[in-house]
Amino acid sequence: KWVKNMERQQGLDVMKLSDKEYLRALENAVRFGKPVLLENIGEELDPALEPLLLKQTFKQGGQELIQLGENAVPYHADFRFYMTTKLRNPAYAPETAVKVTLLNFAITSDGLVEQLLGIVVAEERPDLAELKSKLVVQNAAMKKEMEEIENKILRLLSESEGDILEDETLIDTLSDSKHTANQISTKVAEAEVTEREIDATSLEYKVVAERACILYFCIADLSNVDPMYQYSLAWFINLYRSGIQQTPPSSTLEGRLTNLNEFFTYSLYTNVTRSLFEQHKLLLSFLMTQRIMSHEGRSDSAEFKFLLAGATSAELSHANPATWMPTNSWLEICNLARLPAFEGLDNDVIEQLPLFQAVYDSSAPHTEPLPGKWNDLTTLQKLLFLRALRPDKVVEAVQNLVTEELGHKFIEAPPFDLGSVFSSSTPLTCIIFVLSTGADPAADFYKFADEQGFGKKNDGISLGQGQGPIAEKLIAAATERGSWVLLQNCHLAASWMSSLEKIVEHLDPERVHRDFRLWLTAMPTPHFPVTILQDGVKMTNEPPKGLKSNLMRSFLKSNLMR
Repeated sequence: KWVKNMERQQGLDVMKLSDKEYLRALENAVRFGKPVLLENIGEELDPALEPLLLKQTFKQGGQELIQLGENAVPYHADFRFYMTTKLRNPAYAPETAVKVTLLNFAITSDGLVEQLLGIVVAEERPDLAELKSKLVVQNAAMKKEMEEIENKILRLLSESEGDILEDETLIDTLSDSKHTANQISTKVAEAEVTEREIDATSLEYKVVAERACILYFCIADLSNVDPMYQYSLAWFINLYRSGIQQTPPSSTLEGRLTNLNEFFTYSLYTNVTRSLFEQHKLLLSFLMTQRIMSHEGRSDSAEFKFLLAGATSAELSHANPATWMPTNSWLEICNLARLPAFEGLDNDVIEQLPLFQAVYDSSAPHTEPLPGKWNDLTTLQKLLFLRALRPDKVVEAVQNLVTEELGHKFIEAPPFDLGSVFSSSTPLTCIIFVLSTGADPAADFYKFADEQGFGKKNDGISLGQGQGPIAEKLIAAATERGSWVLLQNCHLAASWMSSLEKIVEHLDPERVHRDFRLWLTAMPTPHFPVTILQDGVKMTNEPPKGLKSNLMRSFLKSNLMR
């Protein structure tokens, strides 16, 4: 956006590597000196761009030329070339890095808080947002007028001849300018006071922006767990704005802020967990809990590091005092005792061995009170002790921590529901089934298509060698007549994924039928297009675990709850 705004008046050309004839458009820009923005590049660049990146120009017939593909193109001195990528952490080879200037435009925490604060204030107090915008424009105009007055005085002084005290035009201009400048200075001062008052009121909503910022970086880190867990900032902001609009009202500002935080936190949780595998859903809840606690100063970084990594030293403070205690557990306790909050733990275990053995022998040690002063530890600190003594019960203890901090609903992910997923999709966003071993959502898809009246208006194909052109024809026909297309096993057509990305990027909202939907299924793969993942609606369909989850799935499938 920054590049587009900066180069708009120079006639910026925006293109992608997936565009047809993009090299020809690039040639025209080089010839006529127009700036170019090449979007969504990968880690490897088109070799045809090499001469341009190295600026390998040459003289021919008194004219400066550059080789682009098979053509020698006149090189205009005003030509500028920008490239952007949506990759979160691209690793460009050294030979690529030396040819360009790399700039990190990734969103920062402070920048995102400011952006989210502006959104929540605009939604909650549109009067303040509008007044703030007017004041900014007004201040800029007045300061510009002051600058013009100063320039005019300097010009008259430079043009004046003889005694300037006898130059009536100059004296009159100075007098008028002083009067005008005093008026402007007074207005600027008044506007700045009003602006500060607006900023003070807006800052009351900062707690909402900070919470949303924390949650965004939680889901942004999920791509390190699985390459299919990709979420764009645009998708997050749309969900954030929708959450603000749907949050229940409150009679007090404090109550409203609490409602906003609680509603959006759970809204994000439900929207993200439907795209996560079962084994990662509690991980998201715990990550959200820990980040919120850390922001509030209730989580120590050294303690959290111990929770993740465990013992970092093999040195024992005392010999293992009990035969019932595993050697590794005693090593963990000795390491834990080196943290300030757990100082003396190893000595207390030795002195009160029977009490600690009762915790060890319990079938539910995560619910047992700890001996003596150790029962005053926070829930997170008790989790560290449990990790040392009974690591097999850490999952249950994490569930207790999440329940205590965020609520029980954050450890029970919503059941698989195609209806809610479909309602949040559009003709331009793909609906993606992220597959697990043995999962086949085709039956659910065809049943849902029948329920929505698309039983005879859908086409499906399993991708593989030679199926790409057939899929392209199905998509082209479906966009015109408003039907659904199901492309199964996208992970088996890695070479065709770039073509699929081009097709999705070139979907025209004015030409695509409003009923068109593109459904995709794929196993986790790093070859799946990032842009489709970030903007698409993702979901997993694993067999539910536990009696309650199975009953919920059965009820939903049998329409008993609808």
